[in-house]
Amino acid sequence: MDNKSSRCELNCSVSFNQDCFPAKALVDSGCERNLLDQTIVDRLNIPTTPLTTPIRASSLDGNSLTTITHQTAPVKLLISGNHHETITFFVFPSPQTPVVLGHDWLVTHNPHIDWKTNQISSWSPYCLSHCLLSANLSVSAPVSSTPTPPDLSLVPSEYHDLQAVFCKDRASSLPPHRPYDCCIDLLQGATLPSSRLYSLSKPERECMATYISESLAAGIIRPSTSPLGAGFFFVAKKDGSLRPCIDYRGLNQITIKNKYPLPLLSSTFDPVQKATIFTKLDLRNAYHLVRIREGDEWKTAFKTPLGHYEYLVMPFGLTNA
Repeated sequence: MDNKSSRCELNCSVSFNQDCFPAKALVDSGCERNLLDQTIVDRLNIPTTPLTTPIRASSLDGNSLTTITHQTAPVKLLISGNHHETITFFVFPSPQTPVVLGHDWLVTHNPHIDWKTNQISSWSPYCLSHCLLSANLSVSAPVSSTPTPPDLSLVPSEYHDLQAVFCKDRASSLPPHRPYDCCIDLLQGATLPSSRLYSLSKPERECMATYISESLAAGIIRPSTSPLGAGFFFVAKKDGSLRPCIDYRGLNQITIKNKYPLPLLSSTFDPVQKATIFTKLDLRNAYHLVRIREGDEWKTAFKTPLGHYEYLVMPFGLTNA
């Protein structure tokens, strides 16, 4: 049996002073302590202190494995690109699993783990305020809990029942799951793509921080622990503003294409021949009105200098969007 398929492992990096060591961290609720392999301790020159009372490590059947005698100095741990913390580890010889986050870590951070994918799907309120620093929103003014009703004095009364259709708040909030959620089915056995982190100018970084903060507040993205991470960059619009773009080319190459036939332009124009009055319909945040199919969110993950995130709604750039 392949035990790795049932393991919850997170991409992480351990840092001390200016040195960093990337690794896989095993989340293990059966381990009482947080463990770090001696190899990383030596590589990063992490100071250790002897324990007053050594700890005997034993397996599930009670057999003694080794005796833990030292604890590291505080080090910085970065998980999934956006979860920051300072932590101490017990030094334990485990080269195959160099970082183990045990029961102590789970109690402190209390993450929500999706056991179908063996990934962390969301973090606790403690993490949102202490560890996910890039997700914190700057509050410049108090937000009223009661929205101000719109002025309908210039709107004919027969259209007042359509007020909810034009509600800006509803258009910018997370919609429910529906039968036509955006599905991302991958080619069987395809290698997951990797993407680079794009360099951003100062105005672009400021625009990105605003976009991330507003999207987190609206609930359309969330911090991600996905193995994927498409690049994030901006394209200038005609009016000089910046449009956020995600480089999903790698994901699109391994996505099964939807071959549903699109209508021919000639067939579309035939019914409106000789028409003189036309109705124009433009949906506010149209793409964000469609949810990503539950369980496919990790495939939309993108990485930025502020962290690693994934969409809960349909982003621009997907092949079947």
